[in-house]
This record gives sequence, structure tokens and C-alpha cells, in this order.
Amino acid sequence: MRFRPLLKNPNALIVSRTAVSAAPTGAEFAAAARAVLEAAGLELSGERVVIKPNLTTAVQRADPDDGISTHPGFLRGMVDHLRAHGAARGKVYVLEDPLDEDHDGPRDWDRTGVPQALDGTGAKLRFPTARTVTRRRVPEALVHAERRVARLAVDPASVLINVPKLKTHTWAVTTVCMKNLMGLDYAPDRHYCAQSTHAALSERAGRTDPRNQWLTTADHERIQRELAKRLVDLAKIVRPALNVVEGVVGRDGTGFHQGKNHPLGLCIAGTNAATVDAFASWLMGFDPLKLIYLQVAAAAGLGEIDPRRFEVYTVEIGGLVRCRDAAGLRIEPPFRVLLETTDEDPDRYR
Repeated sequence: MRFRPLLKNPNALIVSRTAVSAAPTGAEFAAAARAVLEAAGLELSGERVVIKPNLTTAVQRADPDDGISTHPGFLRGMVDHLRAHGAARGKVYVLEDPLDEDHDGPRDWDRTGVPQALDGTGAKLRFPTARTVTRRRVPEALVHAERRVARLAVDPASVLINVPKLKTHTWAVTTVCMKNLMGLDYAPDRHYCAQSTHAALSERAGRTDPRNQWLTTADHERIQRELAKRLVDLAKIVRPALNVVEGVVGRDGTGFHQGKNHPLGLCIAGTNAATVDAFASWLMGFDPLKLIYLQVAAAAGLGEIDPRRFEVYTVEIGGLVRCRDAAGLRIEPPFRVLLETTDEDPDRYR
């Protein structure tokens, strides 16, 4: 596996923009995927490749164009590029649990649109099951001493490519690379948001009244910190070779049903998950130094989160160009996150 030499620097980030329509087609998503992988200079030599998209609960929604999941067309573009650039024949996998339920039964992938998009490519669909996970010890664990994670994702023979969606999230503020890794954990173990809420607010367990009637910002930030610990524990043992953020259509709001789609034609690539998260959060309009999960990640030594220390390259005609004014890349208007607190401040994390 080879990348452009500049990506040996974990603080290096590649930004690729392609022209897209207001409602991008599958072909437009595929073109954006090929463009960013070409910019990253990804070349393989017969390795097995594992792609981890964000498809959690995609079966329930059954709308590939809802802007919430990594688009199937983007996956098609990635697989086509990988096959043309040295991936082992028959060894390209899409690894994710599109149902997110606590059992090992079959998943109805057809409702996600992924099998249709990947038809004829030979790519294989997999999700973590009791038979396909392996135990990994977490060094200097904050919460979890070990995790049961998909064997394909952590096998040294695999090239893991993390492909999250560019969006906000009620509990994490932003959700990009690090949170996307949750789908590699075994389903009965991966209820990080519920675990974090219980750990932070155990005295309020069992309340049935709407949380926006009692949840304060202080409560919310306790939950954020518990979630951060769990995300950091997982990120210590699952290390993608490359992170590619699909922001062809970005999503703000809660991360799910409440929110707005933003057709951007934007993709981000980098080798360090925490740094890509920080940069993507900054592009969406947030200050990564104020985001609790990134503070915890940086304290654990997982990556640089200060935008002043990033090396940003944009894709231009003729190749990559060092960006001297990255502020010009920030999204306008900035994304809005819905935290559902009683004293919500839309600018708290700006």
C-alpha cells in the first residue's frame, strides 16, 4: 500500500471538491470518491481492503439519499478505484452493521441500496458477529479494558479505510471518523450513547419525560465526556490506514431525522482519525479545541486537533496545492447542531 508522501505526516489533510447538483446522483457521488482517492495517491499491491462506511440503522430508514449515511454511490466509486489500483481480486469488503441490533441474524442489505450500487464489483458485505469478532486489549483504558471488534478490521493483512459521513450529532456535537468506528464493535457492546447517558446521569435513570424539558448543558457535557472515553478506547485499538470523509452531501441537526442536507461536493482525506475529525469539525463551523471528545483524544495522544497546526492541501488542476488560507474552505452558513438541552447555546462550540 502506498499513499502520496505528504500523507506520511499525520497532520496533512487533503480536501477535494467536485461540482454536484442540488440532489446529487449516484454517479456524482462515485466521481467524488474516485477524485479524492486519486488525490490521496492510493496504490495497492494485492492487499485485502476493508471499507467502513456509516450505514448504522440504514435498514430502518431505507433511503440511501437521506443524507444521513455514507452514500452507496460513493462506495461504488471507491470500490471501482480500489479494483483499478491493485486491491486483491475478490477481497474488497464493506464492513458495517446496517441494522444495529443485538443479534447475529441476517441483515437486509437490499434496503440500504448498497448491494445494487456494488453489483458486478465483487465487493463483499459483512457485519460483526459473535463468530467474526476478536478480543483486543485497550492500552491505558479509560472505560473498557477490552473490546470485541471485527477481526477483518484489525487484521494486519487488511487495509482499513474509514468512510464516515460529514455531519453533526446530538451527543457528540460532530460525528466523523472516530465515532464511525463504533460500527466495528460487536453489537451488544456498542451502545456507547446509552452507556454514557447512564454513567453520567444514573440518578435520572428511568425518567420518561422528554429530555429537552430537564437536560442542561452541564448534564450534556457530562454525557459527552463519558462518550469521549469510550470513543477514545476504541480508537486506540482500531487504526484505519486512511480516513475519507464523504461530504458530498453533509448533514446538520441531530445526526438523524432532524436536520438539513447540504450539497457540498466535499471530501476530506487523512491518515489520523482524530486530526481528520478536528479538521472536518472546523470546516463545519465548530472549534475543535472546544469539542470534548477531541480534547480527550488529544490528551490520550491520538492526534493533533489544533487547526493552526494542520497542513491542508486542495485538489487543483495539475495536482495538489498547499492551502495558505484554509479559512476560505469553511462551510457557509456553518452547520447547526441540535443538542436538545433546556439552555441550548448554538454558539457554545464555535
